[in-house]
Amino acid sequence: MARTLPGLRRKVTPADQLEEAITAFFRRCQAKNLSVNTTTYYHHRFMALRRYLDAHDGAVAPYDFTPVLIRAFLTDEAIRVSPLTAEHSFITLRVWFRFLVADGLLADNPMTKVERPKVRKKVIETFLQDTLVALIKATTDEFTGLRTRAILYTLADCGLRVSELCGLRLPDIYWKTRTMKVIGKGDKERIVPFGTATERALHAYLGRRGEIPGVNLVFVNVYGQQLTRFRVDHLLKETAAKAGIDGRLVHPHNFRRYFAVSFIRAGGDPFTVQQILGHTDLTMTRRYAELAQSDVVEKHRLFSPGDALPVPSSGPRKQLK
Repeated sequence: MARTLPGLRRKVTPADQLEEAITAFFRRCQAKNLSVNTTTYYHHRFMALRRYLDAHDGAVAPYDFTPVLIRAFLTDEAIRVSPLTAEHSFITLRVWFRFLVADGLLADNPMTKVERPKVRKKVIETFLQDTLVALIKATTDEFTGLRTRAILYTLADCGLRVSELCGLRLPDIYWKTRTMKVIGKGDKERIVPFGTATERALHAYLGRRGEIPGVNLVFVNVYGQQLTRFRVDHLLKETAAKAGIDGRLVHPHNFRRYFAVSFIRAGGDPFTVQQILGHTDLTMTRRYAELAQSDVVEKHRLFSPGDALPVPSSGPRKQLK
């Protein structure tokens, strides 16, 4: 007779038990009121796990998972998609198995013997102030132009995630203190300050936006509906094209990096950046601080060993032999 997980409905096949364990996990996510983005993140990783099992081992019950099976799945993810995706799958499985053990649905956690996949540390890219100025100059004084300009100032001055920008509400802007209440990851609230230039850009846009009955979102489309993160990305790329800038450079998250690096270079401390950005720890903030304090390119231009040498003559043009 097939084994069954304690505490779950009696299932005959391993596939049924696997689905029951996953369903129980998502009930837990719902009870914890996790964000839609987080649950969607988990959903995609479980879909990848099911596809792998269907193609290789067939469905297995949670108690049949072994470190060998899990490593094979993670290796497949790293090769087929990317090492970062493999790391995401590792994190999802770790959370899932911890839940199963904590709730008494599983006796042993196979993830304790599985190593976290290594992900190559990428160079953080951002842009210079000249790029931002060029983007601002490429906007117009029409509704859409004023809206894009306000978006540029808000992203660069406040370091918001694009989802936070799209969800910003009129009642959450406190003009007297020049602060705004932002709903971040995990529905966590934080207060983010903004400067006078951003205040003027927002006032100019909102003056043209006017009152829209039943809509209190700050940034809306021409029909008064909420802007999506994809539409914001498209608006930024459109503006970049007008300014003659590579659209890949103005990804919405790059403005978050621009804020962090610019803030630290201007004398701000990493702990304040952490609070403004809503980071749970200093790991990412520390990387921004390293980038802000290095100025590798500029320092090389100042102290280049090669530039201290005599400038070589180009010489007459000769055919290579």
